Amino acid sequence: MNFIKFRYFSHVLCLAVLFTLRATSFAQVSFEAYTDAKEVLVNSYFEVTFTIKNANGVDFVPPSFSQFNILSGPNSSTSMQIINGQVSREMGYSYTLQPKKEGKLTIGSASIKANGKTLKTKTITIIVVKGNAANAKNDDQQGEAYVLIEPSKTQVYPGEQLLLDFKLYTTVSLDGYDITEEPDYKGFYVQELRRFNSRTQREVINGRQVTTKVLRRLALFPQQTGELTIPAARIQLALVEDNSRSGFFFRRNIKPIFIDTEPITISVKELPNGAPENFSGAVGQYQFQASVNRRQATTDDAISITMMIIGDGDLKRVQPPTLLLADSFEIYPPKVIEENINENQGRLVGRKVIEYLILPQFPGDYTIEPAISYFNTETESYEKMSAGPYQLFVKKGTDRHITQNRPVKKETAANDIRYIKRDTYLKKKGQYFIVSPIYLGAALLPFLAFIGLFIFRKSKRFSVELDSATLKTKQANKVALQRLSVANDFLQKKASRNFYDEISKASLGYVCDKLGIPLSELSKENVREKLVSLHVSAPLIEGYMKIIKTSEMAIYAGMDNAADMAETYQKAVDLIGKIEEEITAK
Repeated sequence: MNFIKFRYFSHVLCLAVLFTLRATSFAQVSFEAYTDAKEVLVNSYFEVTFTIKNANGVDFVPPSFSQFNILSGPNSSTSMQIINGQVSREMGYSYTLQPKKEGKLTIGSASIKANGKTLKTKTITIIVVKGNAANAKNDDQQGEAYVLIEPSKTQVYPGEQLLLDFKLYTTVSLDGYDITEEPDYKGFYVQELRRFNSRTQREVINGRQVTTKVLRRLALFPQQTGELTIPAARIQLALVEDNSRSGFFFRRNIKPIFIDTEPITISVKELPNGAPENFSGAVGQYQFQASVNRRQATTDDAISITMMIIGDGDLKRVQPPTLLLADSFEIYPPKVIEENINENQGRLVGRKVIEYLILPQFPGDYTIEPAISYFNTETESYEKMSAGPYQLFVKKGTDRHITQNRPVKKETAANDIRYIKRDTYLKKKGQYFIVSPIYLGAALLPFLAFIGLFIFRKSKRFSVELDSATLKTKQANKVALQRLSVANDFLQKKASRNFYDEISKASLGYVCDKLGIPLSELSKENVREKLVSLHVSAPLIEGYMKIIKTSEMAIYAGMDNAADMAETYQKAVDLIGKIEEEITAK
């Protein structure tokens, strides 16, 4: 009873602490300054904004703009957002400025009062350059737009987070974009980010003012070493041409243009040798916390040790670390009680909470120091993180949970085998009933009946299993179509991730049912050979593999095109039906 009580108490305590930490982090107040330009031309202009979050600010004092002409401002604005239950408020003050000269110009700190404190922003440096007169003259006559795929780094380790930005550079007006051909991220685990800095920026490239914007950001986690290539993507941009006038109406012309990006090569290095014994597989930047739910216990009590691992690496590669304790403890297998990933400042940050239950076997004073090792990608070395040490005092209990091996008494062992007399002999005095054929037949009858019943049940179970396997094979197509009907429901709701997940499950599950093998033993790599073993024709196999590949890519890359989803569904239905016809015919 104590074991169950303390286990649930530790769960409640851990969740309460996590909720408190999360609520505190959501209520953080910040005061920041940012601009819509990194570089500007001498006669150009840009906008600077001072924003306070999660507080009502008063007595705003702007910096001195002595190096700039103020074209507009201050312009105030307020906004509120609710994302996953998180409420954030913003209050902003913006100015439109024009630089007075070339060089590196500095915008000083602004200040504001909030919650009884004075907050200040960091200074901002603006680079002002002289423009190319020829390019500036032709800006209105000949514009350009292109997209680059820009990785945050080109050399990484397995499990390290790599950010991939689809960045637009343009000197013309655009109305939107669409990624018509997604690259294949083979060798990476991919997750799309939703919250990152997507504001437009002004940069000067080759003496020409260019507007830039990050259209899309992906977090990639390499799963293997070597040179991995991300192929080119094709992007459609909606170009806004000059408005033309017809009668009393203005007409807005939209012209589609197609952009092909350049391929990107990422070098994934192997982790160095010499990994410590408690290396958990974590690669990146990590933090570690741990707690023990009690400091005094008896040998009847269960003790909960909770570890929290927070970092920006591939969280699914992180395994529960080995808990190093004295032999006086019985350690139960660790249990992951929480695992989630959130976006933080344009990156993915994961958190994994692991619980260990231990039972002390003997009384005494013990020291518990939970620890974990990870590979730090900044220092490129293995590092150890620990918490504690925690002192634990254990008193003797009733020891009801301990099974002891009691020693055998010598007297019992000595009396266990009696002395056998050697001066005895057997004497036949006629035939007794105990050795008669009737007695022997009656004695063997129960054993013969038991053996017959055992054989009968075994054969019946084999027959049932055979019929079940046969029935499962016959119903494979029916089950697959049922799964596809669930995918059709998600298709109608336009839930792309759930839709492609059901398509993948139905496709793989169909092969598993046909061959009578568990899904855990089937992977994308060996689906082809399984279909060959079913004597399926090559064109159908290729189409089937393409469906699985499309579903996998869509799950990780976030494809949500309704037309593609409908086409994928129809192809899956047709392929499963044709494969079923070929298998049945043969």
